[in-house]
Amino acid sequence: MLDSVQPLLAEHASLQEQLSDASVHQNPALAKKLNRRYAVVSAIVSAYNQVISLTEDLVATKDLAKEDEAFAAELPAIEAKVTEANEKLRRLLIPRDPDDGRDVIMEIKAGEGGAESALFAADLLRMYIQYSNSKGWKT
Repeated sequence: MLDSVQPLLAEHASLQEQLSDASVHQNPALAKKLNRRYAVVSAIVSAYNQVISLTEDLVATKDLAKEDEAFAAELPAIEAKVTEANEKLRRLLIPRDPDDGRDVIMEIKAGEGGAESALFAADLLRMYIQYSNSKGWKT
């Protein structure tokens, strides 16, 4: 998994260089595209750096745990952090759908069935509204 990040590190450096060029910002569409890609790649690079840092901490703690019991007590917490950071990096490396950033319009209609279908449609609407509010989405 960590090998798949290497090309992204090079792309991150390239995007930083391109975005620092003033001529890129004369074309707003290109600047917007580069900024969006930079945001995605930056999140991956940040997660990768965190994994590397936590892995180094884990190795150092294991070495020190041989000499001191206090470090041995910290090992499970650091191992949990490494696992969590690896999972976060894995999720970030999953390719995104191009439509992920787009808005959605949903229509809920009561079908045949009279009042019962209208009640179901109302329940469904409330459920979707509560779900979207819990995710912080605008309804």
